[in-house]
Amino acid sequence: MGDLLAQAVARHQAGALDEAADLYAQVLALAPHQPDALHLLGVLRGQQGDPVAGEGLVARAAALRPDAEILTNLGRLRAAVGRMPAAEAAFRAALARDGAHADAAFALGTLLLTLDRPAEALAPLEQAAALDPAHGPARANLGVALHRLGRLAEAESVLRGALAADPAQANARFNLASVLEDRGDLDAAEAEYRTLTAQRPDMADAWLNLGTLLQRRHRDLAALPCLQAALRHGTSRRAGALAHLVHLNARLCRWDDVAALTPDLLAAIEAGDDSAPPFGLLCLDVDEAWHQRAARLHAAAVARAAAPPLPPASLGAAGKPLRIGYLSADWHQHPTAYLMAGVLERHDRAAVTVTAFSYGPDDGSALRARLMAGADRFIDLRGMDDRAAAQAIRAAGVDILVDLKGYTEGGRPGIVALRPAAVQVQYLGYPGTLGRGAGADYVLADAVVLPPDRAVYWDEAVVRLPGCYQANDAGRPIGPPSARADWGLPADAFVFACFNAAQKLAPDVVACWARLLAAVPESVLWLLDPKAALPALQSMLSEQGVDPARLVVAPALPKARMADHLARHACADLFLDTHPFNAHTTAADALYAGLPVLTRAGGPFASRVAASLLLALDLPDLVTYDLAAYEATALDLAMNPERLKNVRARLGGARGRPGGPFDTDAFCRRLERAYARMAHRARARLAPAGFDVDV
Repeated sequence: MGDLLAQAVARHQAGALDEAADLYAQVLALAPHQPDALHLLGVLRGQQGDPVAGEGLVARAAALRPDAEILTNLGRLRAAVGRMPAAEAAFRAALARDGAHADAAFALGTLLLTLDRPAEALAPLEQAAALDPAHGPARANLGVALHRLGRLAEAESVLRGALAADPAQANARFNLASVLEDRGDLDAAEAEYRTLTAQRPDMADAWLNLGTLLQRRHRDLAALPCLQAALRHGTSRRAGALAHLVHLNARLCRWDDVAALTPDLLAAIEAGDDSAPPFGLLCLDVDEAWHQRAARLHAAAVARAAAPPLPPASLGAAGKPLRIGYLSADWHQHPTAYLMAGVLERHDRAAVTVTAFSYGPDDGSALRARLMAGADRFIDLRGMDDRAAAQAIRAAGVDILVDLKGYTEGGRPGIVALRPAAVQVQYLGYPGTLGRGAGADYVLADAVVLPPDRAVYWDEAVVRLPGCYQANDAGRPIGPPSARADWGLPADAFVFACFNAAQKLAPDVVACWARLLAAVPESVLWLLDPKAALPALQSMLSEQGVDPARLVVAPALPKARMADHLARHACADLFLDTHPFNAHTTAADALYAGLPVLTRAGGPFASRVAASLLLALDLPDLVTYDLAAYEATALDLAMNPERLKNVRARLGGARGRPGGPFDTDAFCRRLERAYARMAHRARARLAPAGFDVDV
């Protein structure tokens, strides 16, 4: 029998699995309780794709001889069939039998990492790496655990060590690139991804990460083939790759490609692929139900990674000022900060105290200093993982946490998913639902951006503020006037302007603009620099019979020159909004600077923001609801100077009106009433429910 078992092992090691299985079976026919045959046949069945049968055989072997090797393989097979607690128990039993078993330590650490328990994974992975310094995967996974814990410098050191020992370790290089990206060393991250795609051109997720990194760096033409390669090589994050590719093509104004990719993206979401960043769908003219479905999938993935939430939080004592926390990565020169700076300062401290929680960069700007001074407390969460950040928020003691990022770039929804506060609100940054289970109890909106018939597409309770929902800072400086010649604009021609990002442009809107240029002699279209999309836009104008030279590019000014950007709005005559993704902060900029905005309002929240601002300024004649009305109104305003003059005068009078969208004090009082009612419901142990805030 010993010779027969040796033959089986030899055939097994040679990869002749069927022959080996027959030989193991012969051994077991002679000795049904032979532990080695049971163990190795069970391992073999797992290799053949039958982990259920394999687990049963190895479990019998473990009952006969529970040594570390058998218990480790039992744990692996249990993990393969999804029995994670039982797998963990087997690995821990293996280590209890033999504390020097490197494979058992590695298997336990890897399982805990898979279960998103990186803090617990550290010790067994460190143990495996110490026991077997040549165990490259153990060091690679140790780097992953350190990365997830926010210990980025240590993660980088461990992963570099793993690669020094074995430069061919693809997973170590992949995770090193990810760590470098999170540390902000984008050049080094890109270099690692490029090395990896050269070593492993079939590694789809490496192509995907390289593509999204290049997209983040606005190197759109270089990003395209990377994202296409990710799809070609079968990335498991197919919806994510498609969403990034759709967004990228929208930014390049390659609308035919957007249209061709959209059905595949929606099909992937319909099939339950949770890898699509929900923000990528907002530029598509699709039913708002798709936004909700993508958000729900994403929220579930975030919640799984974040679990378990912190113990339930409680509110502070009644009768004391409510403790409000504002959570963002954008407490620096960023549109969110421009909108919120006055809110931090002008909250009534008899009603609320304000803590700003920051996990974004410190740019050293005057605006950053103003934000820090405007809050009662400013707490920097950089360097903390999501759980540590949530614990820091809990320790700071806030009653209501307001997430200003949502699913926008750089957001960390995992913090909110851990429920650090008793009441949690999503607001301002992301114009869509975060989805069921995301941790947001309420969304702040208004009757225009989120009317009752649209609430079905939101998983948060809707709180409607009177007037416009959007915060604005009445103290923003506007620079000195500039001349049209400074920006390459003709002195006397009518100037249509749009300073929205290129991904918000859509073919029917641009075609409309071309018709307006053709109808208004010598008029020009002044666009914020569309970068790589410029040739596509020029080509479209040319196809419509319009000289492409009538498209004038407005350079993107440094953020420190926001006052100059606001001032240059005076050189335009009419701001033409986009659809289906409106101007948001961009519309507020224009209106604050005195430039009329013509919008086309649609169904989803993102299509109604400019309308909300205009209606709050009592300018309903600048809100249209279909393309024909939009075009006709734009043409009439361009050809009728007296009407445009009247609109400008009404806008000038409305900007400073008490209670209007630029009255920061009045806006803060509305917010405070909303927060008080949320807290009242929570203290009464009532579930979150929507309500309208009184004027």
